[in-house]
Amino acid sequence: IELDKIKLESVHAIPLPVDILEFLSMVGLPKESAPFLTFNINTFPAFVSPDDLFELDRPELSDWFIIGETSESDPICIDPMGGYRICYIDTENNYTPVFMNSSLDKLAICMYMYEKFIETFAGEEDDKLTFSDEDWEYFKKQFLEIDPESLKEGSFWDYYLEYLFVERD
Repeated sequence: IELDKIKLESVHAIPLPVDILEFLSMVGLPKESAPFLTFNINTFPAFVSPDDLFELDRPELSDWFIIGETSESDPICIDPMGGYRICYIDTENNYTPVFMNSSLDKLAICMYMYEKFIETFAGEEDDKLTFSDEDWEYFKKQFLEIDPESLKEGSFWDYYLEYLFVERD
């Protein structure tokens, strides 16, 4: 996994808490991750607000920071006023925020778990996943233990875990 980290000399210019800046500078985020996410925290539009990027005049998005994007090119953001939760902005649905995780480190763990689940249960001949109901329940339980909010109805992970379940063999 290729990780993207912010440069230490850039840290002072980003108004985020020390723990988030340390995470982004020491651990970083994967440049690409399932399900169809990309992160680039060193070049534009990294750390720009979606309000500024899309010229929305939406004050509720003006203090958010872009850190990546979904496959639909929807920006993935940190929301400082929401306890530094992670959301993506659904640009096809009136720029509505969609919850992903309650923190950046929980997002990283959930992405890792999702990747490992696919890796573990993917067939060798095709992209179909083969797993039991018990495997599925255990997987969901892990998500809920890491971030109880991650599977709330309408969230990013709720959609993608349901997609895995429906598409399984």
